[in-house]
Parts: sequence; C-alpha cells; structure tokens
Amino acid sequence: MSLPRWIALLAGCLLWLPTAARSAEPLKVVAYLPDYRLNALEPDRGRFITDAIFFSIAPEPGKPLDHPALQRPQVAKLLKHWRDDFGVRVTFTVGGWNRSQGFARIAATAESRAEFVRDVLRFCDQHGFSGVDLDWEHPENAAEVAAYGALIHDLKQGLGPDRTVTAAVAGWQHLPETAWKELDAVHLMAYDNRGRHSTLESAQKDVARLISLGVPPERIRLGLPLYGRGIEQGDRVLTYAEIVDKYHPADDVNEVDGLFFNGPDLIRQKLDFCREQKLGGVMLWEIGQDARGDASLLQVISEATKAVP
Repeated sequence: MSLPRWIALLAGCLLWLPTAARSAEPLKVVAYLPDYRLNALEPDRGRFITDAIFFSIAPEPGKPLDHPALQRPQVAKLLKHWRDDFGVRVTFTVGGWNRSQGFARIAATAESRAEFVRDVLRFCDQHGFSGVDLDWEHPENAAEVAAYGALIHDLKQGLGPDRTVTAAVAGWQHLPETAWKELDAVHLMAYDNRGRHSTLESAQKDVARLISLGVPPERIRLGLPLYGRGIEQGDRVLTYAEIVDKYHPADDVNEVDGLFFNGPDLIRQKLDFCREQKLGGVMLWEIGQDARGDASLLQVISEATKAVP
C-alpha cells in the first residue's frame, strides 16, 4: 500500500477518536485587575489572559453599585481594547478583604437580595460586564453562610444564562452544597497560607477538598500568586516584578531572602496539575504584580496553557 493511502487511513482513524483524545481544551487564564493598578498597567497585558475581573466594589445596602474609576474614559478604553482586540471576557468583583462589610445585610432577606440582583444587572448593562464575581471575606456564622448560598442562587436565577456568577474562596471556606454547584466558577485562593504560602502540595490539598465537596473540577480555577510573601514574616510582601528586579532568581527558585513565591518552574508544575485534574483554569492575583519582558509569569502561563499535552 502506498504512503499516501496509509496517511489517509490514519487520518480517518483520528477522526473517530473522542475530542478529548485528539486535543486538550486550553485552560482559562483569569486575572484580577485591581482599581489601584489601572494607571500603571500596560494595555498589551490583555493578550496573555482569557478573562479579566475588575476589582472591586464594596457592597453598600441601599446604595447602587458604582466605582469612580469606571467613569474615566481611559479605563473604558482599556477594557474595550481587551474585549475587542484580545477576546477577553470582563467581569467585576463585589467585595474583597476590606470591602465585604455590606454583604451580611444584603444577603439577609429575599427583598434585599432581589434589589441587589437588579442592581448587578443594571451595572453589567451600564459598563458591558459579562457577569459578577463575589468575594465575601468572610461569612461569620452558619446563618451568613446560608444567606451567601441564597444570594448566589438568586444571582444565578436573575442574571440568566448569558452572564456568569463566580466566587473567590479560601481553601478552608464553607458554602452550602447547592452554591458550590450553582457557581459558574470557583476562584480558589490557594495562597496566603502560613509559612511557604503557596506550594504545589497545598494547592493539591485545596483542590482535593473542593472536589470532595462536590465542586465539578472544570469549574475550579486554581489561584496563582504573582507575588512573594515572607515565610516567617507573613506581612512582608513583594510583587513578582520587585523580586525579579532585586534578586534575579533562576526559573527553579521559589525562595529568596525569606520570601516564598512561585517561579516559572513551579507555575508550570501547577499548570500540569490543573490539566491532570481537568480543572477549568487558573486565577491570578494579580495582573499588575507581574514582571515584564522575558521574566513575565503571564507569558509563561499563556504559553503553557495553550500547549496541547
């Protein structure tokens, strides 16, 4: 049989293979975009990511969602550039570490939740957002956990199929079983642990816990830190850009001067783990902390997530 005939037969056999056997779905690369980074951010950063999350708006009961940065023409231009030129899906966060005080009152009753859902819809329409990301840090008791679940449910019902509802959660955090399954994605904050704050082993443990709680693996986005934190002094923090500028670490180095961070080799190991576990992608905190040029972790992530295993 001639060589061309063999090639044709092989091609025909490959067409019968399941899609997953022929190729791998690229991992989502989701980056938080804090309001305090907007002025210094390079517009071309958007080419490395699939999703951006504007961070953040503090929920205030009885007051409409708003943020002064979104009124600036250059910010609207940046987000439009990412959407139109790089195909980035853009959502926004409500809450955050010191911006979560209003959640308890908003989530407490059906009426206040309904008002919040209407306001989220208005805000999405006003600014072209594709959905909302929740970051309640943190519900303080069982009643607030249940209310958080009710808020997630009402948002999913109210926003409809074309807009997403996601949540940033700590590895130890609890949500009602229904909430885990209703969220379009869980942004797992697999960092800021004690000691070496974001190891491969701790990430594996956090992911295993979520899966055991019933979270579909394809909805988990593993959090990757673009910064280093002190091993003994947890309040000592440097961005990855600052670490590169000051210490010039090799790709396989994750510790310098008492700081633990994720270098390129560890990032690649975590991406391999995401593919092995069939996770939906990775989440980055946060895009403005990255180094530039060949030292960029965003570039490492982008290249690795687009590669077919």
